Amino acid sequence: MSNRKLAVLGMIATLMAGWAILQNRISQNVNTADFSSSALIEGLQIEAVAGVTITSEKGEKTTTLNRKGGVFVVADKDDYPADAAKINTLINSCLDIRTHEKVTDNPDNHADLEVTDQTARYRVAFIDSEGKEIVGMFISKNNETGGAFARLLSGNEVYSIQSPPWIPTGVMDYVDAQLLKIPQDQLSSVAVRMGQDSYVLTASEDGSKIELQNMPAGKQYKGTDYKSVFGALSSLRFSDVVHAENVPQELQFDSAYTCKLKDKTVYKLALAKKDEKTYAKVSADYLDRSQVEVSKADSEEQLKEKEAKLMAMDAVNQFNQKHGGWVYQIAAPNAGNLMKPLSELLEDIPEPISDTEPNLVQ
Repeated sequence: MSNRKLAVLGMIATLMAGWAILQNRISQNVNTADFSSSALIEGLQIEAVAGVTITSEKGEKTTTLNRKGGVFVVADKDDYPADAAKINTLINSCLDIRTHEKVTDNPDNHADLEVTDQTARYRVAFIDSEGKEIVGMFISKNNETGGAFARLLSGNEVYSIQSPPWIPTGVMDYVDAQLLKIPQDQLSSVAVRMGQDSYVLTASEDGSKIELQNMPAGKQYKGTDYKSVFGALSSLRFSDVVHAENVPQELQFDSAYTCKLKDKTVYKLALAKKDEKTYAKVSADYLDRSQVEVSKADSEEQLKEKEAKLMAMDAVNQFNQKHGGWVYQIAAPNAGNLMKPLSELLEDIPEPISDTEPNLVQ
């Protein structure tokens, strides 16, 4: 064998030995970390969950959600019904968390990794019907790479997680705060009453104008505030809610905002004001109380009209069942339009300007 062939074989042997060493080192490095792509919470039976607690601000604030009569309620708001979509989002966000890498199982490291009662960004616990924790977790605040750390309440293992969820922690975050949403083209009239001050705004026949009943002589609308009053229920939201039994007795619901729709549905808000805050009791009614009877002789148009009436009546019943017995604090941007005095809507019609110039004194 020539010296050249021997040199080539020696070079190949050296490369293979180096590759073997490199592979061994890579294998050793991989084995020192425990990688996982499993869900942090596994096997949670949703039907067994009777409550959820969300704790934040390093253990100082807790929101409690309980299941009652098959639906979740917000315990911190007199058991006001929670928004089902928001509850589903919360549960799915927790179940979608997947571990990335095991960081430690030493409890001495938990505080530094912010996965304790006193340090965690979130503590979420799922509770059974006996008040016992089914499963729960701590989640730290996000780190500089956008990830976070997580630990089950029942274990010491801490994992890094990618794309940690944003979990709402406020009591009102789990409530549908949209009280009413009525398109203006459905409105027929709006009546405002505050003591001796009362007025009625009506939509013109084609809906293009808003007219004030009994417009005072010499007056006209000032700006466009009257439009805001007329459309106050186009997106009416509340910022707080309390059961009527727990309302302070000094609240006097002596003002009213009544809205009549073209389909004869009426929404009424009994209003009270205290310390610059506006409170409302809401109810609905349907003015056509005649019985709906369907016959084979009805035309398609008649059937549609009767169906629309039945649907409107059902909507009124559902509205009253949901909101009866509750008092709402109306969000500030909306509150002013519900209790606006007529004097703020009107101004004097300006005197006409003469076209002729005055005579000059010579």
